[in-house]
Amino acid sequence: MGAWEYRFQPFHHRRIFELWQGHLLDSLTNRLFRPKAPSGVGYLQFPTHLPQSDIGDPIFLRELDERLAPDLVVQVNAVPIGADTDAAYEYGSVPLCVIDAVFSIGVRYESTERTVTDFCTRHEWQRDGRGKVKEHTVSEFVRVLEPYENRWEAMADNVFRNRQRTSSRSGILKAETTFRFAKALQQFGIETFADVLKSGLRNDVRQAIKSIPGQGSGLSYAYFLILAGNQDGVKPDRMVTRFVADALGVRNVAPDTAEELVRNASRTLRGEFPRLVPSSLDNKIWKYQRAKEDVGAAKCRP
Repeated sequence: MGAWEYRFQPFHHRRIFELWQGHLLDSLTNRLFRPKAPSGVGYLQFPTHLPQSDIGDPIFLRELDERLAPDLVVQVNAVPIGADTDAAYEYGSVPLCVIDAVFSIGVRYESTERTVTDFCTRHEWQRDGRGKVKEHTVSEFVRVLEPYENRWEAMADNVFRNRQRTSSRSGILKAETTFRFAKALQQFGIETFADVLKSGLRNDVRQAIKSIPGQGSGLSYAYFLILAGNQDGVKPDRMVTRFVADALGVRNVAPDTAEELVRNASRTLRGEFPRLVPSSLDNKIWKYQRAKEDVGAAKCRP
């Protein structure tokens, strides 16, 4: 329900929220809409923010089902649920998760992969193979960066070879963000994957990261936790929120609402896919939505 508590909402608001959940779950399973209450309750007649005047209309429901994520269903059936499907989920050390989480926001992911790979090559770190290779600590990473503290452009050029900023208007270099992120983890004694799973969900750690310029949304930290092994994590970035908005038939969905709906969808689908966890579902939604938008962009090219 995001920032507002479900139990304190009026009856029709609670029913609308349940309806939203139903649309999302059906989009993930390619099934027809299943009512959330016995027939005759009448909650479908309450006004909603959805553009359709009659949510229960069978034609609308059929059109909704036809335009929602059948390819995602194929992925859910074809990929071993619970297994990490991207190399990023097998990073050998926590600092690599920091680099990825910071540099991946707002850009094509291929540039982030190059940044992580280049760093590992130049510093002779093993990129992948979590639990099977030497795990470099956050403090080791900070020692690599400290000679460039307050010389952020030099850090961007010499360490990361990436001058991206957190915002095209007034953002700081992502190199500086990465340093501050790592220093915050170090201050809380978070050095290894075991430390992240033990202390990473603490609110004071989260707030320390969010206080870094450009990190107020918490997206980078949410993604960092996923990369570091938090299977209950969801990163409600633009790909995920667009997918959920499409599923609901609305223009926009708040990130916290999208996050909760995806997490709830994962729980509901667990009966069919026992190893499905929120972070896996988040990853599949992200890939589906990006592929969908890439196809759309290709069709718009002359």
